[in-house]
Amino acid sequence: MKAGERRRLRFAFGALGAVPVFLCGWLGWLQVVQGGELVRKDGRALPLVAATADRQVWRSEKYPAPRGTIVDRNGVTLATDCEAYEVRAHVAVPRDLRKDVVAFRGWLATLVDRMALALVADPEQTGRRERHARHRERLAGILARAFRVGELPATGKFPFRPRAADFLVATGIDRLAVADALHELDADFRTVRLDFIRSFRRVYLERELTHGIVGHTDTIWVEDEHGGAGYRTFGVCGLEALRALTPGIGGRRRIRQDGRRRAYFVEPAAGMVPPTRLHTTLDLELQRVAVRELAAQAESGDARGEHRPRWGALVLVDLDNGDLLAAASWHDKTEDKVPTEKGKAFTPYQSRFEPGSIVKPLVLSYAHQVNALDWRRDRFDCSPNGADYARRIASLGRRRPVQDDHRCGVLDAHGIIVNSSNIGAAMVGLGLSREQWQDYMRAYGFGTSVNLNLPHEAVPGHHPDSFDPRRPLRSFFANSAISFSFGYELEVTPLQVARAYLRMFRGIEAELRLVRGVEVAGEWHRVPPRQGTGLRYRPEVVEAVRAAMADVVDNSEHATGRHLWEQFHKQGIDLHGLVGGKTGTAASRVGIGNGRLKHVRNASFVGFVPAEDPRWLAVCVLQKDGRARFYGGSYAAPPAVKLLLECQRLAERRQLRQEPRSGSGGQTRIGSTVPKASQALPRTPGFSGWLSPVGAGAARDTR
Repeated sequence: MKAGERRRLRFAFGALGAVPVFLCGWLGWLQVVQGGELVRKDGRALPLVAATADRQVWRSEKYPAPRGTIVDRNGVTLATDCEAYEVRAHVAVPRDLRKDVVAFRGWLATLVDRMALALVADPEQTGRRERHARHRERLAGILARAFRVGELPATGKFPFRPRAADFLVATGIDRLAVADALHELDADFRTVRLDFIRSFRRVYLERELTHGIVGHTDTIWVEDEHGGAGYRTFGVCGLEALRALTPGIGGRRRIRQDGRRRAYFVEPAAGMVPPTRLHTTLDLELQRVAVRELAAQAESGDARGEHRPRWGALVLVDLDNGDLLAAASWHDKTEDKVPTEKGKAFTPYQSRFEPGSIVKPLVLSYAHQVNALDWRRDRFDCSPNGADYARRIASLGRRRPVQDDHRCGVLDAHGIIVNSSNIGAAMVGLGLSREQWQDYMRAYGFGTSVNLNLPHEAVPGHHPDSFDPRRPLRSFFANSAISFSFGYELEVTPLQVARAYLRMFRGIEAELRLVRGVEVAGEWHRVPPRQGTGLRYRPEVVEAVRAAMADVVDNSEHATGRHLWEQFHKQGIDLHGLVGGKTGTAASRVGIGNGRLKHVRNASFVGFVPAEDPRWLAVCVLQKDGRARFYGGSYAAPPAVKLLLECQRLAERRQLRQEPRSGSGGQTRIGSTVPKASQALPRTPGFSGWLSPVGAGAARDTR
C-alpha cells in the first residue's frame, strides 16, 4: 500500500472516530453544562424533559357552555345540546387569478363544489344528493355576492380589487368524515382558511311531537357593545325562548392530537357551570297521543272535502294543579303556504277563534255565582215565537234574530247547557249588567295572556267597542250581551278556554303552568302552581255545571253530545257518567288582508274526566273555510275524548306499576302519579267580592 493511500485511510477512520467523540461532547454540554435546556431565538430556555415532548401533542382550548336541557315531567329529554363544530371560512382571491376572471370563475366553482361535497362526506347521511345541491346553491350565492361576480366582465382582469369573504360554512358539524373533508379542503386551497370553533348542535329527540311547544333556536351574527362579534344562538319561540336556558360560563378543556393532527378530548371541561335543566309539565306519552289523535281526526275521511280543517288544536290540562300535560297543533299541508314548521303558528296559543257554545257553562256558572240566575227555579221559554223571546230579546231591536238548531221549549239552566240553547243562554246573559259582563271577562281571563311566558302569543278578546262607555245600554244588551252569551263578539285561543274552565273549577286566579321547576348548578328551584288562590265558586255552582256537562254526553234526544255517545257506544264504551263536556259550533268571518273577509266554521269541544270528580280537562278546536255545517260534537269531540280516556288509562297503569318518575331536583322517586282524593285542594264554601246581582228589571231599563 502506498504512503498516500495509508494517509487517506488514517484520515477517514480518524474522522469516523471523531463523530462519537463529538456526539458525546455535545450531549455532555447539553445535559451537564446547560442543564438540559435549549435557548430559543427569543432568549427563553426550553427544558429538554419529557413534559416538553408531551406539550407538543397536548393543548387546551376555550370551551363554550351549552344551552339548558328541557325535559318532560317524567325526566324524558325533549331538547339538549350535543358537542359539534361551527365552521367559518375566510376566502381570498389568489393573486394570479385576479388577472383572469375566466380562471377565477372556474376556481370559485371548484371551491364551492368541494366545500359542498365536504359537508356531505359522511356516507351514512341520508339524502346526500339533495343536501349537496342545497349546500352548493347556498355557498355559491354567498361567494357570488361577496366577490360581486355579477359585475365581472366576461374576460380580462378584475375591474376592482376583490375583497376577502368571511362567512359561516355550517353549524352543528359532529361527523368525523365531514370534519376530515373540510380539513383536507383547508390544506388544498392556500387562500382559504377554515376556522373550527367548538359549539353545540341542538338536538330534539321528539321533534315532530314537540315542535311548537318546545320551540326552536336560530344562530345569528351579533355584535356586542365592546366591539366583539360572533354567532350567537337564541331561542326563538316556545320553551326555547325562556331565559333560564341561556348558556352559562364556559371553561377550558385539554385535548390531544393524533398522528393526523386531529384533536380529541381527554377529560371534561374545567371551570364550567353545568347546564340548566328545565323541568316542564308536559307528558311525552300524552303529547304523542294528542298529536296522533288530532292529526287522525283532521285527516280522516269525515274531514275531507268541504269538511277538511285549515288548522286544529288539542290541549290537555291537569285540573288539580293547572299543569299543561299536552298541546298539539295541526295545519292543513295541502293548502299551507309555509313549507316548514318554524314558520307556522302554534295553534294552542297563537290561533284565535270565536268559541261559540263552549262558553255557555262559563256564562251560566258566573250568573249563578252572582245570583243573577236561580239554577233550580228559573225557567225560560226558549221558543222563538214565545212571549219570553218577544219581551226579553225581540223588544231590544236586535237586527239578527237569536235562533236554536232545534226547538227547545221551556228549559231550566241544566237544560240550556244540555240542549245548547242560544235563546236560553241569551236570556240568562241579559240578566247580567254591563259591569258584570266586564267582571266576567276579567274573571275568566279573556283578553289577557295565559302567562306561560311564551313569545308571539296571541291575546285576543272582546271587540274594542263592546264596553265603550259612550255606547247606549240598549245597544250593548241588544248586541254584545246577547252575543257574549253564546260565544260571539269574542275571540279566544284554545289555551285561554282551558284556563277559563280551570278557573271555574279551581278559582278565578288559577293559572296554567308549563314549567315545574329549574335546576341551576344542581340546585332545585320549584315553580309553585297557582291553584286554590283568590275567589272561588260556591260548591253548588260548580256541581250544577258539572252535572249539566255530564248529561251533554248522553243518548238523550236533544243532547248535543249524542252523536259522540253513539260513536263510542258502537265500540262498547258508554260515555255517559264517564266523560263530561260541552260542544261548540260557530260561524265566523276572519280577515285575510286588504280589508277582505272570508267565512269560516269553528268546531270545538271541552271535556273532562272523571265525570263525577273532574281531574283532567281537554280542549279541541278545528277551523275550516266555508259555510258548510261543521259540528263540534262530530269533529272536535272524538280526539278530545280519546285523549282523556288514554290519560285516565295511563294514570291507572302508572299507579299499578309504581313506575319511577322524576321528582324535585331531578331525583327519581317511586309512586303513583295520581294523587289520592284526600289530597285534592279544598273547595271554599262561598266567598265575597262579586258584583251585586242584577234583577229582571235591568233589561227593561234599557228598552
